[in-house]
Amino acid sequence: MVFIFIGLYRFYQQAAICHFLKRQNGLAVQVHAHGDEGARAAVLAGARSIEHGTYLSDETLQLMKERGTWFVPTYVTMDTMNEEKYNYVLRLRGKHMVPQLERAIREAIRIGVKIATGADHYYEEDAINRISIEVERFVEFGMSNFDALQTATVKSAELLQMDDRTGRIAKGYEADLVLVPGNPLTNIEALQDVLLVMSDGRLALKRIPFAVSD
Repeated sequence: MVFIFIGLYRFYQQAAICHFLKRQNGLAVQVHAHGDEGARAAVLAGARSIEHGTYLSDETLQLMKERGTWFVPTYVTMDTMNEEKYNYVLRLRGKHMVPQLERAIREAIRIGVKIATGADHYYEEDAINRISIEVERFVEFGMSNFDALQTATVKSAELLQMDDRTGRIAKGYEADLVLVPGNPLTNIEALQDVLLVMSDGRLALKRIPFAVSD
């Protein structure tokens, strides 16, 4: 997978890059774009996904649905701009941009654009930038709990063309698992308290048992 920042390339250059990488190397292109014009050009050029997509219009979202282009909103990353620790200018931007992104996500969910979770930020100790929160926001914006969970598992693996080995619990797949204290299909907030993490069959985090009785 190759990342392109659309401000660096014109439409014909984006198209040439997408076609060349797909033909020569079988690689897909993910495009980081906030503005609608650049994102639409990327979709027409053959990009596999649009990251951010803050100002996507209804017309561009419809085009994404028709072409099977993925939408990775990175909502939780954008929302961090509203945190008090950031400077006044950045928070002003967040105040305007985050509602625009929410509108785009709600419309994408409504018409059935393919959506995957993603973040574009460091996992700092005091940050709220967590995929689990992104999933929770998708539920708030209109997804079912089941569909929102899939954006962080099956769908993300499909986007990254890794769905033949991860993203689901199945024989022959990598054992990438988390354990949570409740059923996220009925309470999506259960994702916020991870008790155990297993990565490719290796235990990475274990917070249980707190106590074991015979």
